Amino acid sequence: MNISSLYNLPLVVKIFITSYLVLIVAGLLLALWVVIESPILKSEKIDEQYPPEALAELKAATFYQNLKLAHVHHLGHIFMVFSLAGLYTFTREKNNIKTQVIVWTTIATLIHTLAFLIYSKILLIVFGSIYGALMCYMMIIILIDCFKPHKEL
Repeated sequence: MNISSLYNLPLVVKIFITSYLVLIVAGLLLALWVVIESPILKSEKIDEQYPPEALAELKAATFYQNLKLAHVHHLGHIFMVFSLAGLYTFTREKNNIKTQVIVWTTIATLIHTLAFLIYSKILLIVFGSIYGALMCYMMIIILIDCFKPHKEL
């Protein structure tokens, strides 16, 4: 079977891909909800609640906990980016656009994850938004390529 685009795949594979994209969208929405509810965005300060000697220990423990969470968070993003970009590479999109989208998604994922460690609201919002927009763009292109026939010239 000659598969020159995702449109030529069997229907069951297209349904599988669509189901996978729905699950990724659900995951992105859950991640957005977690970020919106995070203390980083809410600017909750712990400085006023504890004496200075306990504050240093608390900050070290919090950083370690955030490091563990960022590690798991980043692994989840790596899985989503790798699998989605893998599907995206089989679309009819121009190769230079595919390359740019994948590279920028990688950069946005890295900086977005690092924003959790350095408590940067601006980096978290900007690169999280870029990441989400690029992921949505790839998913839309994948869906279009799955269900829209290619026009022959």
